[in-house]
Amino acid sequence: MRLKQVSLTTAISVVAGLTTATVGLTGSAAWADSTAALPLSHYSHLLVDTAHRHIFFSQGAGSTGIVVTDLSGTPVTTLADEQGATGLALSPDGGTLYAALADGDAVAAIDTSTLTETARWSTGTGSAPVSVAVAGGKVWYGYTDTTDAKGAIGSVDPSATDAAATPQPSMSHWSVAPLLTTGGGVLAAEEPQQSLSHVATFDVSSGTPSVKADTLVHGGTASGLQVTGDGAKVLLAAPQQPALQAYRASDLDFASPSVYYAGGMNSNPNSLAVDADGTIAVGSAGSNAGVYLYAGSNLAENHVTFESGTVAPDGLAWGTDGVTLYAVTQDSSGAYTLNALDTAKLTDTQLSLSLSQYAVPTQQFTLTGSLSTNGFIPAGATLKVTRDGTELPDAPVVGKDGSFSLGDTRPDEGAYTYEVTYAGDATHRPAKASLTVHVARLSTSIPFPEFASATPHSVAFTGSLSTQLNLGSLPQGTTVQVSRTNEDTQQITQLPSATVDPATTEFTVTDAPDSAGRFTYHLSYAGDATHEPTTSDASVQVSPYTPALTLKAPGTATRATAFSFVGKLGDAPYATGEKVTVSRTDAAHTTTPVKWTAPVGTDGTITVKDTPSIGGANTYTVSYPGDASHQPATASAIVQVSRVTTTLSLTTNASTYSYGATATATAHLGTTYNGRTVSLYAQPAGGKKTLLKTGTVDSKGNLSATYKLARNTTFTASFAGDYRYAPKTATRTVNTHVKITQSLAGYYTTTKYGTTTYRVYHHTAKPQVAATVTPDKSGQCQRFQAQQYYSSAWHTITTSDCFSLDSNSTAVTNLILTNAVNKRFRVRTEYVHSKTDTTNLTTWGGWLYLTVRT
Repeated sequence: MRLKQVSLTTAISVVAGLTTATVGLTGSAAWADSTAALPLSHYSHLLVDTAHRHIFFSQGAGSTGIVVTDLSGTPVTTLADEQGATGLALSPDGGTLYAALADGDAVAAIDTSTLTETARWSTGTGSAPVSVAVAGGKVWYGYTDTTDAKGAIGSVDPSATDAAATPQPSMSHWSVAPLLTTGGGVLAAEEPQQSLSHVATFDVSSGTPSVKADTLVHGGTASGLQVTGDGAKVLLAAPQQPALQAYRASDLDFASPSVYYAGGMNSNPNSLAVDADGTIAVGSAGSNAGVYLYAGSNLAENHVTFESGTVAPDGLAWGTDGVTLYAVTQDSSGAYTLNALDTAKLTDTQLSLSLSQYAVPTQQFTLTGSLSTNGFIPAGATLKVTRDGTELPDAPVVGKDGSFSLGDTRPDEGAYTYEVTYAGDATHRPAKASLTVHVARLSTSIPFPEFASATPHSVAFTGSLSTQLNLGSLPQGTTVQVSRTNEDTQQITQLPSATVDPATTEFTVTDAPDSAGRFTYHLSYAGDATHEPTTSDASVQVSPYTPALTLKAPGTATRATAFSFVGKLGDAPYATGEKVTVSRTDAAHTTTPVKWTAPVGTDGTITVKDTPSIGGANTYTVSYPGDASHQPATASAIVQVSRVTTTLSLTTNASTYSYGATATATAHLGTTYNGRTVSLYAQPAGGKKTLLKTGTVDSKGNLSATYKLARNTTFTASFAGDYRYAPKTATRTVNTHVKITQSLAGYYTTTKYGTTTYRVYHHTAKPQVAATVTPDKSGQCQRFQAQQYYSSAWHTITTSDCFSLDSNSTAVTNLILTNAVNKRFRVRTEYVHSKTDTTNLTTWGGWLYLTVRT
């Protein structure tokens, strides 16, 4: 017999960076296997008992015994009187073989040590059980219920004292006796319905069944049905389907993956075996007959063909050694053969090897690789590693995902060839890969740095020493040499070296060129055993400071007394010997200030000293001329220097004036030093202040001015002060009457009594009295008063309430004459100022005289 293995992968080569690599595959090799002819007239099922080194073969309805061979297929015995033995199952402890006796209408229990029947439980006349499975402490069997000629499921509790086959009518109904299988506490049952299968799953872990799912799935006449060991999947092999079908046990929906092909789209799977490690073997009698093996995916890893024929339906089983697959084949003559495949899981392996980063002298570099296969990765496998033919002491160990890594260090540049060899194991073939690593120093560069400041006293920047592809760590203590060139003077200054932080590759340079201008910083790295040298220039324009100049001068000072105040220039330090110019303007020096200099401390502190001789506002201006690092700066402060007080009074020739009268205001100035000038001002109520006169007081200290009054007016006398006497002001307010223009209307003639002229009115007339007030007093109060002459005197007969002056500042009223014939009267008006009118006084107009005739 010859076994053929078909690889799904081919050799590949890899070229990456400075390395060259080859990935090796193994060639074809003979598989260890054995075959043995089986003394079977028919075949139904096989069961492998690795613990007792037996294989049991049932031959189905019409047979009378179960054939027992050793693990190589050599006959041991035949268990007689097992009528129509079909389905077989092993107890969890491996001590009992259970057989469904289709012709014996029973389930038999056989001791696997003595190979003798120990119990038989009748399933009922005509029940013909065809399958048996063990789970939840019970033996489950699929049989025919003779009451309705339907398929059914029953169970036996072997541990019970009165153990008996018990129907389970609640576990669905079937058109024929269902095929049973268990795994992970799940019982699956199947019966064919043309291209479909009626499948149900039950949780029987407790011994009491509960339905998980019950439905039709893609199937047919299943000749292979298994539940995976974890109870998660139901696998169904039916020749009517193009592939092995996989369903979730929980709901019988498609599992992932859902199909396993056994030789293309029309593989017609007819047998199935799932090993404890999850390896699936699928048998096919189709055009690509043989067995296909699957591990972690639905891609077949191996394809095994048999010279002894094609795999019989339900003709596959795994041994419990985790290695051997047993297959029953049938040739064209009908003869059966046992094929023991002890290398069924032996799959091709591939090794890849690459360099995870550039290799540089003196630093460890890492080679990474993977050991891959279409089957299970040989986790923990060790590899042999050589460099230029010399074996390295530390061999890497393959991880669960097939990856491995190894480190090495080379002191010198050059090309080194590494070879990794996998010797293979019980399930994997050997493999080899080689890689040529070119060890070379890494190029370096210093990119343009990032400047944090660029001032005469502080040039600071952060640079980085970059390595090629950011590979090759920098050793502790790596430095960059720094020098500075003044581009204006071409003077070169060597600066302290900058230490590179190995973790960030950054370095910091701080400098104080102490002048403005354009500077170029030269950065150089000498290199080391791992890195090549590099240089870089960084130019920066340094602008001079614009220093803030602040003065802390007192608000006041005493004339002829020394005092001082301080100033401060920012952006220190300053060179020794620098000075500022101090100028003082005062009343005596308005155009030609007094000037002197004051030193500037290195910290920018300035002290100004002075003894002012002129009182009043003294303005001190401090000017800094600037230097190579600083621009000029100026600041001023005003100090009020004390002066003595003189006397200043103001009088007028009256306190109250008629409208339009002229007032004379006289200022009197007391003792002063060098100023005898006084200014006189007038400000009418509600109006603007007006300068009346500015001049020197006379020998008596007086200065007068006149002003024509229309409103209440405030006069002000002002002395501006002189070198020793402070300014002085005096005020005086005078009051002014309004002008009232009165008239009588409606008389027909005039007459005289004595020297007084009277208007003469007819006794039926109503004399009209009008009054106009100047200045405009619209809306203000105007009253009328009338008097009669009798008993040689004037007597008031009426005084009106207020009349509101109209928009023309006029008020008009009429006199009503009753019993007035040949009598004499007079009338006048009065302007009465309100609280809102503060510009003029209340004023009476003159008398107007009248008499009445018939």
